[in-house]
Formats: sequence, C-alpha cells, structure tokens
Amino acid sequence: MRLRNNRGFTLLELLIAITLSILILVVLGSAMRLGYKSQAKGTERGEMMQKMRILEDRIAWLIRGVYPFYLKKPDEKKIFFDGKSDQVGFVTSSIDTHGTGPEDTAGLKWVSIFVDSEGLKIREKIFFLEDVFDDSNGKVYLLDPEVRKIEFEFFEIKEDEKQGSWISEWDPSDKETVPAAVKVTMTLERNGQKIEMPEMIVKTAVQRKLKG
Repeated sequence: MRLRNNRGFTLLELLIAITLSILILVVLGSAMRLGYKSQAKGTERGEMMQKMRILEDRIAWLIRGVYPFYLKKPDEKKIFFDGKSDQVGFVTSSIDTHGTGPEDTAGLKWVSIFVDSEGLKIREKIFFLEDVFDDSNGKVYLLDPEVRKIEFEFFEIKEDEKQGSWISEWDPSDKETVPAAVKVTMTLERNGQKIEMPEMIVKTAVQRKLKG
C-alpha cells in the first residue's frame, strides 16, 4: 500500500510564487501603459496632421483665387494686394457659395490673414471699399487658436529679369500686379510645445498689370 504525500507548499515556495505573479502583473501593466501611450500619441499625431491639412487647404484655396482688382484715380493707382511679413490682404474669387453676406454674394471679397493673441484669423470685407486696407471692421473668423505665428513671402517677377525673387513685403502703391506666388509658414503651439508646419508655396492664378 502506497503512502499519500500530504506535504503542502513551504513558505519559501509560496513567496516565490507570489513574487513571480507580481512580476508578471507588473510586466503586463507596463506593456498596457506603453500601448495606451503609443495609441494616444498616434491619435494626437493624426489629429495634428489633419489640422495642418485643413489649415493649408483653406489658406491655399483663398490665395489661389487672388484677383488683381485695383483702385484707379487721376492721381493714384493701387493694386488691392497688401503683403507684409506677418499679414496679407487681397481680393479673392474663392468665396463661400453658401454665404448670405455681401462679402460672398458679390462674387469677390477682400480677405486678410493674420495672427493675434487669440490665434489665426481671417477678416472679410466688401472688396471694392477703399478701407479694406484698415485693420478694423469687417467680419473676423478664428481659424485656429493654436497657431502662434504666421509668415509670408511674395514671389516677384520683373519684366527685365528672367528669374524672380522672394521679397518680404508687397506694397500695393508700388506694384503693378499681384505676386506670382505666396510662401506661407506657420508655427503652432500645443501643450507647451511649438510645432513648425511645413513650408507651403501657393501660385496665384492670374498676372495682370495696371493699365493707363
């Protein structure tokens, strides 16, 4: 007759088993946390890329519609395109077809793109008014509160030059046409971290000089 072994776990064996279980739980917990952080970063990166595409598409859409409207008086000719290093204003044919305001129903509108303490904004006005150059009145829209800086450069092609050059300002009283292209760079800030958006170059659709 065989004797049954009734010997249970020793204290040492029990401690080893508990320790191994704790280590396994710690490893699994760390893996889950890393997976969650990785997923969260991936989601945030995707959201940021989508934000950048939306901003770029909106600004490019407005610039591509640039129209060379100008003011003509006996003593003054002024192209309605005012370009500075941190702000640009112009008449565009890129309008909201669903808009009901006079800025959209006219088929053309004046827009200025700039950044202030609240973020990236667009100001819209009726295109043929002389006060469009003033930084006041009009309808103002906040495009994105995370944009902290915007910079512009303008590509100029002169008649006596085969190649053009980038300049930081486009003086409406000194130019005879709109720039051939506009370069845009933006800086965003999220969670205290600055993010430089890729440089964007947008060609304008028309080149027309002042007459007479």
